[in-house]
Amino acid sequence: MTRTALVFRHMSDDTGGCFPYLLRERGFDVSFLDWHKGETPDRLSSVDLVVVLGGAQQVWEEDEHPWLTAEKAVIRDWVETRAKPYIGLCLGHQLLATSLGGDVGHSDTTEVGVCSVAFDERDPVQGRRTVTQWHSAEVKRAPDTARVHGSSDLCAIQMMTVDRHAYSTQFHHEWDVSTVRGWAPSWQTEMNKTVRSDEAYANFVDHVEDAQPQLTSLTQTLFDKFMTAQGW
Repeated sequence: MTRTALVFRHMSDDTGGCFPYLLRERGFDVSFLDWHKGETPDRLSSVDLVVVLGGAQQVWEEDEHPWLTAEKAVIRDWVETRAKPYIGLCLGHQLLATSLGGDVGHSDTTEVGVCSVAFDERDPVQGRRTVTQWHSAEVKRAPDTARVHGSSDLCAIQMMTVDRHAYSTQFHHEWDVSTVRGWAPSWQTEMNKTVRSDEAYANFVDHVEDAQPQLTSLTQTLFDKFMTAQGW
């Protein structure tokens, strides 16, 4: 039986990185829903997994992006009420937190580039691992129903799980070399602007290439263990 994954997208240029490929390898039918274009899920009864990507929006910007209110309600119903499988990435991590009663706010320092996260001694991963980051907001307080699994020097809540059916990360473990090399020019320019260096994007690509074995290992471990936990 073919399973279905619905990917919530907040920017048209976001491909989902390596995740559509990983999901299709597992036999999933993958489709995208673009909240920023006014799309909403007609029905979720046929969906097995929701994946929520990042975005330039902030979770508290409902006045500028009214659809955020509806998306949070959908996420709350999906994860809290239905207890259905969920993966959140960056903004998707923050949306999960605020949907379930946690707090999200501006980061003290924007975290951009190839960085490291220290995980605790519990599953799904342990120790210090290499990750990619790009965020200026963060989860300040995790929901009561969530368990925190990792932190960095600049961000205390880098990964959360809710029971066995949901996990989210502040870092972008959907990004690989192919993904970042294929970024739209506007993304490349914005990274240079954020870091205040004309070489920021080019250096980032080089760093991702150098770190690719470690990045792939982390992505595959998180993905595989989550799939196993769902009985997939």
